[in-house]
Amino acid sequence: MINLDDLNELKKLDPKDTITSTQLLPEQFEGAWKQIKTLQLQKLSDIDKVVFCGMGASIYGGLVVRAVLGPVFPHPVEIVTDYHLPDYVNESTLVVLTSYSGTTEEVLSCAHEALGKKAKMAVLTQGGELAEFAKKNSAPAYIFDGKLNPSGVPRLGNGYSILGLIGLLYKTGVISVNEKEIEDGVSLLVKQVENIREIAKKDAQALVGKTPVVIAAEHLAGNAQIMRNQFNETSKTFSAHFLIPDLNHHLMEGLQFPTPTNLVFMFLDSNLYSAKIAKRVALTKEVIKQNQHEIIESRSSSQNKYSDFMEAALYSSYVTLFLGLLYEQNPAVNPWVDYFKEQLKK
Repeated sequence: MINLDDLNELKKLDPKDTITSTQLLPEQFEGAWKQIKTLQLQKLSDIDKVVFCGMGASIYGGLVVRAVLGPVFPHPVEIVTDYHLPDYVNESTLVVLTSYSGTTEEVLSCAHEALGKKAKMAVLTQGGELAEFAKKNSAPAYIFDGKLNPSGVPRLGNGYSILGLIGLLYKTGVISVNEKEIEDGVSLLVKQVENIREIAKKDAQALVGKTPVVIAAEHLAGNAQIMRNQFNETSKTFSAHFLIPDLNHHLMEGLQFPTPTNLVFMFLDSNLYSAKIAKRVALTKEVIKQNQHEIIESRSSSQNKYSDFMEAALYSSYVTLFLGLLYEQNPAVNPWVDYFKEQLKK
């Protein structure tokens, strides 16, 4: 098995330097937040619902916003990972278009539908056709340079995709945030990098040959889906995710067969979970153990919800990166996704 401390060996598997991109996630959060605060963006008003459009890593911001703000989000929210917008979209709808590359065909399809429905729009991208669309149609946008993601891999630019989106919605008046909590969360994350990396390295070694099942709740619900996707793309391994309390109504019975399994249940835990959810988390772990399955727990420092999601994002980025390297895979490439896209073009 590859030695995760042997930098020369790792470089052979990682020519695009995804390791550095992962390490720079705290700086991405910090840089994106500072950039977005300098932008002069028009305020968006008369909104009664919000639709987030994005695919793969580009929807991560929408997932986190919906989870972190939860019941205090001022408008009904829907996330679209498809070519078409819901029929209800109209002049009072804000359609948030996110594509790291700016070339995602599903998002561009939604962009043109939003234009046709005269919906309000906001855009987050690094460039491409979506950036040109935003400029042409005077949509408030965060068009970032991506310099702190040297690999150029979208799923490793989460600082831009996630905190950049929170900032975009904040600067356009769609949401309210506590700036100090965000900035404190970034500062804490910078101090936690080495500790999180070492924990992730140990956990990745325990996942070799296993199937990770991610479990989270409340403000970390978005992180659970992100981690599942990262296991798929970065680690090249099958993964699933479930949310508490919903899983307590069905998954409890699905733990019995087949036997044995190679499942490992990975809990994104937090001291900020509500009392009811915290009790459910503890009981869920008990049931999983009684059914003879392994558990790995990751608990954030819980300074605030922003700090929690940022720590969970760095942990998941590292653990999935290390697992991919342990499988001796190039973490940056997606050969089957690329194959699929090429076949679609024919």
